Amino acid sequence: MRNLILLLLAGASVVVVALAGAPILERHRRVSEMQTLWATLDQARYSADSCKVALAREEETFFRFDRRVDSLRNVVDAYEDPAQGGVPEAEYLEYLKRFDQYNDLVEDWQIRADSLQAEEARCRELVETHNALADSIQTIREERRATQEGMPEGSS
Repeated sequence: MRNLILLLLAGASVVVVALAGAPILERHRRVSEMQTLWATLDQARYSADSCKVALAREEETFFRFDRRVDSLRNVVDAYEDPAQGGVPEAEYLEYLKRFDQYNDLVEDWQIRADSLQAEEARCRELVETHNALADSIQTIREERRATQEGMPEGSS
């Protein structure tokens, strides 16, 4: 009989400890979850910021190249002056050389423009991912705050 009472007391102790420990374990799980989310948010912010810096550099390079292409287009246009009746015969070989250079640059311009657009889309996606993570963290915090406000004093 004594063994049965000791067994019941031991079982009751285990139940009491489990009931008391469950909120502590849940709190640790929530803290760990938030730490993981914050670390993920920090990495997302770093990725988005790095992408924006690289994009700004690529844009500057593209705009310099664009000015070069535009300048060469102006040179080609100057040869084709309608007031002179088109390209002067004495300058025709030079005109063809410049025209070919311009066409080569236009092909490169399109490749660079496409690359810039792809990089901009990638950066936008990284920023959107960062913002979604930040929104998730805010939602979780608000839900937990609302849950805690609905609880009686001393029970969190």
